Amino acid sequence: MELRRLGAVTAALAVVLVGCGTDRDAGDAPSDATPEAPTVGLPAFTSVPPPSATTGTGPITDNALLAGRLLSIADLPPGYTGYDLPPLDPSAPGATAEDRSSTDPAECAAVLAPIATQVPGVISAASVSYGGPDFSSIDQDAASYDGPGALTAFAAVQDSLARCATFSGTDADGVRVDYRVGSSTLLTDVPPIGDASVAVRLAVSSDGVSLTTDAILTVSGSTLTQLVATGTEPVDPDLVRTLARTAADRLR
Repeated sequence: MELRRLGAVTAALAVVLVGCGTDRDAGDAPSDATPEAPTVGLPAFTSVPPPSATTGTGPITDNALLAGRLLSIADLPPGYTGYDLPPLDPSAPGATAEDRSSTDPAECAAVLAPIATQVPGVISAASVSYGGPDFSSIDQDAASYDGPGALTAFAAVQDSLARCATFSGTDADGVRVDYRVGSSTLLTDVPPIGDASVAVRLAVSSDGVSLTTDAILTVSGSTLTQLVATGTEPVDPDLVRTLARTAADRLR
């Protein structure tokens, strides 16, 4: 799968499959069978209109400065650590194996992709990733735009989510993975975050094992940021909301 973050979610799902002792061994050939996609009860994703104006000072023009405003390990509870995939060792077993990853429809590979790759024209962009207990992860990326760019990006990312309510793909071994996108209750009856924000839930299933991803997309001044929390069970909603609010406040 070409999408870095969605690919990371799929990779985490593969780790869970192994950790949970499924019947699929690492050396087994992938099945050519195409099972029915699981039914996951998610309400339809509902877009939030961009605000008429934003607050704050103008775009953040430097990547390093923007990176310095993202969430740090000090913002996270015990059990989380900085996460960065090491470079692939070409001599490692399986490193030269055929990559059979895919997404259908192809445009849905953009779901939860870093904002800067979804909507061009950024002035600066940055991202961080943290791994936590029980295969959980918390990621943040941000992109700063000139003029009304952040508002345009806010609408464009939501359009992508609305178009990809249900899609499927395969991991690097060719094993089917199913995705469903819907609304999240994370922001129900809570004070506004940033200038505008919207929550989305992504349900990922493969071989009877599932992951849940909750994301909050927030416009804060001239910057759009995306907080993404993934786990075998939904990550603590209070933690996700707190982190999203912290992230938005730092970007004004």
